[in-house]
Order: sequence, then C-alpha cells, then structure tokens
Amino acid sequence: MRFLFVIVIIVSLVTLSEVFFNLPSSSFNIIRLSSISGGGDDCLRELELYSNEFKPFGSFEEENCKVKNAVKITSFKNTKLSGALTLSCPTAVNVGKYLTEISARKVEHLGTYNCRNILGSNIVSEHGYGTAIDISKIDSASVLEDWNKNSDNGKILKNAYDTACRYFSNILTPDTNNDHKNHFHFDNGFGTKCYLKWIKK
Repeated sequence: MRFLFVIVIIVSLVTLSEVFFNLPSSSFNIIRLSSISGGGDDCLRELELYSNEFKPFGSFEEENCKVKNAVKITSFKNTKLSGALTLSCPTAVNVGKYLTEISARKVEHLGTYNCRNILGSNIVSEHGYGTAIDISKIDSASVLEDWNKNSDNGKILKNAYDTACRYFSNILTPDTNNDHKNHFHFDNGFGTKCYLKWIKK
C-alpha cells in the first residue's frame, strides 16, 4: 500500500511538472517567483548554525530575476569556499546542512546567483532566484576528472550525489548532459528529478 502511495505521489509530481513547464514562460516565471517563501529572522538564526560569515541584504531584483531574503556567505563553519555565495536564505541553509552532512572541508563552485534564463528557453533559471549552486570540486574530488570513477575521489562524489536530494529538489550531474560535465547543479526549484532518482533505486 505504501509503495502504491509513493507511485501516486511521483506520478502527480511528474504531471504537475509537465503542467508547469508547458505554461507560457511569463506565467511560469510569475508562479515560480510567488512560490518562493521562507527567510526572515528565523532563517537567519538557523543559518548561524552553519556560518559565522554571512551578510543579509534583504531582497533585490534585476530584470526578470528576484532574490528574496538574500544573503552573501563567505564561508561555512566547517567548509572553505572558493568564493562568496549569494543565495536566498532558505537555500543557503540547505547548502549549509548539505555541506555539513557530507563533511566537506573545501568546495570550489562556479556560481550561485546569476540573472539568466535556462538555456534555450525564456524561463528564468533557478540561479536567477538565488536558489541554485554549481559545485565543481569537493575537497580533492573534481567533478570533471573523478565523476563515476572507482576511486577515493569518485566515492566522495558518489556520496555527495547520494546525499543531495535530502536538501535539493533537482540535481544535475555529468550524466545529465554535456553542459554539466564539470559540475553538479543543485537547486530548490520545481522539479521531480530527485523523486525519480529514488524510484530508480
């Protein structure tokens, strides 16, 4: 019975995803933006559990992009970053929880906030809402060089991948397409990729 319930939930999510992504891009962008919630003092207090080096600066917008409850993080308590992150506070908390669980000491990334559309569409990328991060290296493990390898670095990346769906709704890897050959993309947007990942196991 529980298995049947899970199947129904997954099918519903896939259907909703198809409905959302078949909307006109302007309507989809409005719905996506209005769905983003969280933040405020409660979120900032929770973020303090994972970072002592961050600065909140409210919400800001640029063209079709808007980041609600934005924070700029220069490091997490146990993880050094290759550069500062600009994220919505709830996603920043998820990143902090994620990096803590995988015990990452150092992370190299390719960016977080970036006001742009998804390639080949008029839909705003999750990067445009501050709800996405692209990670290229975790400790000694390079996504470009070590993904799917039977090595210590390969195991680091496998663990990072297996853990990601606890904190993000979409995870993209080199297996997804060539655009992600050198990084993991994690976001908190609409999507079913994480649910489909679990059903494949």
